Amino acid sequence: MITVLRMYFAVGAGPRRWGVLACLLAAGLAEGIGLASLLPVLAVATGEAGDSPVDRAIVGALGALGLAPDLGVLLALVAGGLVLKAALTLLAMNHVGYAVAGVATSLRLALIERLLAVRWGYFTRQPVGRFANAVSLEASRAADAYLAAALAITTGLQGIVYIVLAFFVSWPVAVAALVAGSVIAGLLSFLVRMAQRAGRKQTRRTHELVAQLTDALHGIKPLKAMGRHVRLVHVFGDLIADLNTSLRRQVFSRQALRHMQEPLGAVFLCVGFWVAIEFWAVPFSQLVVMAVLMANAVATIGKIQQQMQTALVGESAFWALRNAIDEAEAERETITTGAAPTLARGCGLAHAGFAYDGRVVLDDVSLEVPAGSLTVIMGPSGAGKTTIADLMLGLNQPQAGAVLIDGQPLAALDLAAWRAMVGYVPQELFLFHDTVAANVALGDETLGADDIEAALRAAGAWDFVAALPDGVDTVVGERGTKLSGGQRQRIALARALVRKPRLLILDEVTSALDPATEDAIVANIRALAGALTVLVITHQPAWLAPANRVYRLADGRVALVRDAASAA
Repeated sequence: MITVLRMYFAVGAGPRRWGVLACLLAAGLAEGIGLASLLPVLAVATGEAGDSPVDRAIVGALGALGLAPDLGVLLALVAGGLVLKAALTLLAMNHVGYAVAGVATSLRLALIERLLAVRWGYFTRQPVGRFANAVSLEASRAADAYLAAALAITTGLQGIVYIVLAFFVSWPVAVAALVAGSVIAGLLSFLVRMAQRAGRKQTRRTHELVAQLTDALHGIKPLKAMGRHVRLVHVFGDLIADLNTSLRRQVFSRQALRHMQEPLGAVFLCVGFWVAIEFWAVPFSQLVVMAVLMANAVATIGKIQQQMQTALVGESAFWALRNAIDEAEAERETITTGAAPTLARGCGLAHAGFAYDGRVVLDDVSLEVPAGSLTVIMGPSGAGKTTIADLMLGLNQPQAGAVLIDGQPLAALDLAAWRAMVGYVPQELFLFHDTVAANVALGDETLGADDIEAALRAAGAWDFVAALPDGVDTVVGERGTKLSGGQRQRIALARALVRKPRLLILDEVTSALDPATEDAIVANIRALAGALTVLVITHQPAWLAPANRVYRLADGRVALVRDAASAA
């Protein structure tokens, strides 16, 4: 029950939560008054003298209001209590409905916001499928679990009212109802634990399945080309078989709990009738009300257990999503605020050092990218060229030395403003399954059709885009698969240019292209150099001719190979 309460109070606005509980408590009291009014009703109908504390309290309350305790008034009180209970419960559940609808939305939005704000290094350790699963399946399961937790609390408040009222009518009946409900709950608690274990296993296996499937679909082309995709069916089959087992156990435990509660409740109710008639000589009017109260109390305990079972099945998804949000929050990137950066003279590294997991990648590296120049950093794969780009972009921080912008350390400048001045095309570029225009603008509503066209022209992409069936409104396919490699590169380049950056960083953008396409892109970049600063990270010799400055990186060290400005 503690887990269910924690789940309920972990999400949602405080005032609304307490308002829901207040409405539910008032609804339970209204129903209790209505049911208690059955005692004097039955006493009047049977001619019995009503002498229980509840009889006296109701008759006294009616007398204080100037009403006679006749049959019409008492029946109106019964009906009014039940109607008021229904209205208050509907009001409370309306608020619960808003909260449940908002749970999945708020959790999804919270996770996405925090993921977009984490530092770059966090993503290198996480499978993408984990977050896809969290945003889709886990958020829905979390909402279902939250609803079950809210219903368990709702039913629990009603049960408290039944038990309290039963004590006023007959304390032996109240004790018997508590004992009966507790025994039934204890006998069937193993089914709740079974469902909870199955729910946790479902969460773990779904994590693994979605993560592996996401990776496999990203690389499906080479897998199919080599005929290796067939073997993956067995891997996924094992995971799906485990999921099947957990789902089967969930269904069994739920149905077993529901169907075993009814006969056990009936047994205790029959025993209670027999004891009340044979040993307690309870009057008929009290016996009927006691039977209603006892049946409701026992049934309420059973409902609470069923709702707790449903909540505990989904609680692993709820807490997994909450943990992912907290984990991402702990990895939030620190965005430095300081002086506004400029790029009047240039940028570079000063005695920078960086290591991954103890392996030195950069060792006392110093280099300069003069403003308005085309600077090339060459070197073999794994030499640390991309690490230099990551440092220049502020995605990683040097463990020694500094990144300098016009002589000022990047750590002392406004990082967000610096990144707004940069256009970046990575080696592993990506395109959304969306239109050309959407891939260039990336949701920036300040960019119009003229801006998109200008960027496409600057990237040398306008001619082929204009020839597409729908022009800039053509959908490029998943990861841009409807376009050639060179066309994808040009779209990515247009995306980097559309906000008119001061610095353009290109990371191995032509390594997978044919020579003719590579030469065309190099020519485009050569035309841009001067109007903006260009840093090219590559091992392709085609970039050497247009470069103003060339550095060679090897074994963590950098050497200046050519400086056209100095030669001039």
